[in-house]
Amino acid sequence: MADGPVVLLYRAVSLVEFERVMRTRRFTPAPGSLAGKFFAESPQHAARWGDHLEGPGNFRILEVEVLAATADTFRRWPRLDGVGPARYAELRDLEGVVIREVGL
Repeated sequence: MADGPVVLLYRAVSLVEFERVMRTRRFTPAPGSLAGKFFAESPQHAARWGDHLEGPGNFRILEVEVLAATADTFRRWPRLDGVGPARYAELRDLEGVVIREVGL
């Protein structure tokens, strides 16, 4: 990743998406999905979305390191779905990001 300040974002992913992302080191669209991904600003909020969307224990949390200048261009909601701050990134803006698994 290029030099500069970074922002850490978090995404709860299904076990299938987790395997794909860890194998390819990139985010890809699922059939019939948007051309981007939603991210929480904390791992705890990502876990709440994971519980809701995949069911407890059926997801993993990914931490994504994005240049702050890029992350600042993402659409942001201060409290998406009543959970917490979230951002939406187009897939093209996620090329080359650092991706790690996070345990809670």
